[in-house]
Order: sequence, then structure tokens, then C-alpha cells
Amino acid sequence: MARSALTLHSGGGRPLPTDWRDWLDKLPDDLRAAYEERAALIEFDGGEKRRTAERRAFECVVWRDEAARAFLEACCVQVRAGAGA
Repeated sequence: MARSALTLHSGGGRPLPTDWRDWLDKLPDDLRAAYEERAALIEFDGGEKRRTAERRAFECVVWRDEAARAFLEACCVQVRAGAGA
């Protein structure tokens, strides 16, 4: 199977926080389900390693969504500049 050319999302020009994995437990159920589904698609259909698939899914489903990102920034954690793991 050929690897797909998946691209990372810019997140609106904002860097992904280094502790983004800690945010997963704070996601509402519907957003968490969308994240999990996207990660599985990127891993299995895209042929990516699980860790990469998870990061890309977070960027796509959560970080690019202004409302989701604002929710996490406001009530969960303070964003620190840095690259995702």
C-alpha cells in the first residue's frame, strides 16, 4: 500500500502546545469521538504510525477548530508555545 501525502494543519498559525496529549481527557465526548475516529483513519488508511496519526488528528479536529481550542484554553490549561511531540 502506498503512503498517502498527509499534511499537517497549521492550526491557524498557532503552534501546538507541547502538552497537547494532556488535553485529550478534557475534550467533550463528541469531540473526543471525532478525534479518535480521525486518528484511526490517518493511521490505517493513511499508513501513518499511531503517534503521528494522533498528533495530526488533534491538529485537524481540535486545534483548527476555534471554538474547541478556545474552550480548552479558557477552562482547561494555559497554552504554552512549542511544537507537538
